[in-house]
Amino acid sequence: MELIRLVMDKFLLVEEKIFKLLDGSYTYPEFEQELKEVLNDLGKDVCQDVLNELDEKIYKDKDKRKDWKVVQKGCKRTIVTPFGDVNYERRYYKNKSTGKRAYLLDNAIGIEKHERIDTALRADIVDISTNLSYQKTKDELTRYTGKASLSRQTVMNTIRKTKQIASNEKVNAKKTVNTLYIEADEDHIHLQNGKSCEVKLVYVHEGKKETLKGRYALKNPMYFSGIYEKEEIEDLWEKVWEYIKDTYDEDKIERIYIFGDGAKWIKFGVDYLPNTVYVLDLFHLQKYITSALKDDKKSKKKLLKAIFKKDIQTVNDILNEKLKTQIESKDQIEKCITYVNSNLDGILSYSIYKDEIIGCSAESHVSHVLSERLSRGPISWSKAGAHKMGKLRAAKASGISVKDAILKERYKSLEPISLLPDVISYEKQKLKKATSMIRAGGTSLPILNYKKSFTSDAIKSLLESCSI
Repeated sequence: MELIRLVMDKFLLVEEKIFKLLDGSYTYPEFEQELKEVLNDLGKDVCQDVLNELDEKIYKDKDKRKDWKVVQKGCKRTIVTPFGDVNYERRYYKNKSTGKRAYLLDNAIGIEKHERIDTALRADIVDISTNLSYQKTKDELTRYTGKASLSRQTVMNTIRKTKQIASNEKVNAKKTVNTLYIEADEDHIHLQNGKSCEVKLVYVHEGKKETLKGRYALKNPMYFSGIYEKEEIEDLWEKVWEYIKDTYDEDKIERIYIFGDGAKWIKFGVDYLPNTVYVLDLFHLQKYITSALKDDKKSKKKLLKAIFKKDIQTVNDILNEKLKTQIESKDQIEKCITYVNSNLDGILSYSIYKDEIIGCSAESHVSHVLSERLSRGPISWSKAGAHKMGKLRAAKASGISVKDAILKERYKSLEPISLLPDVISYEKQKLKKATSMIRAGGTSLPILNYKKSFTSDAIKSLLESCSI
């Protein structure tokens, strides 16, 4: 390994940059950019050196690689890291017992076949792309990763290959609540084939709490999202029920209120989950009434009063009377009649359970969780991409760190990297010798001999804390 040489060479280069800044050759922003490039280059060199040494360690450790025989050496590979492109060489092995072939180094560091992006950068890509477009994600990372060879296609492929992020973990002690609330709605997106599609959003919470005067937030919300069609709808509600069972004592839940706009996929959840009460989202009811009655405020007031008095006869009389006189609004009135009568149970819930029912905020949550990334602006998706992005946005809305989840998933199957003891010992001796020489002044950095300053203190502190 040449870590000491690498670090010292870059350290001297940093010192040179500092002097150029102080003698007027650089402005401070130019110095920052130069320093960033030096440190990125150091990161790439260190990663390359460590990978090559680890490949050597695997080769020499015959006990651990029992039955694996080298069939080719010096096989080159490039991976994109947070520092930029790292080039390294490794050996190709064949298992004498099974005949299986593999690059054991790639397996040890968690790089899969045909994969170009290392795990740390992959996590950054996924995390950033939940807020920015693929192109902007690529531009953002290229600025901060030493000009790594990323493309819009690379970002898109990384998103699609990301495995399911667990939305919840089983808790040791389940919560006890009497009531749960579920709100559901969908976002309409454009597909690349010119068609449209719905990305579903379902979220479970324990009610609302006041955060500021007149402002409220949901209590412990958990979000679920994705493109679920036809028989896949059951998969969505199954995930919701699994979360409820894992988090709450289901035997103590007396009622689960499900708010929705009357869509069949939402009513499927009403039938699927136990102890449910369907509640119609009044926002959508108001839309149908306004579309049917236009500016007739008197009829609107009378209609709503009849609805909440459960006087369905009067409701239909008002709408049918309008149907006779407002020919130009015939279609909207007929739709309103159908909508009201097909959602009577959801409307009447307001009268029956008025003490427990709270307002529905599904429209604003769809806007914030989904539309902000999926449907605002001239953007089109593949179903696979939109499905994955919906899930990622839901995870973030639930307070889950997407980056940490990806790193945890990949790292849990890997063993810690450990080099051979003699290599570690040799490098430590070199470090100790270099540090002693610097402190003694034999090959000291010039800046350390200058008048005491913040920079010299920082560098001395760095040297004193150096370790491998």
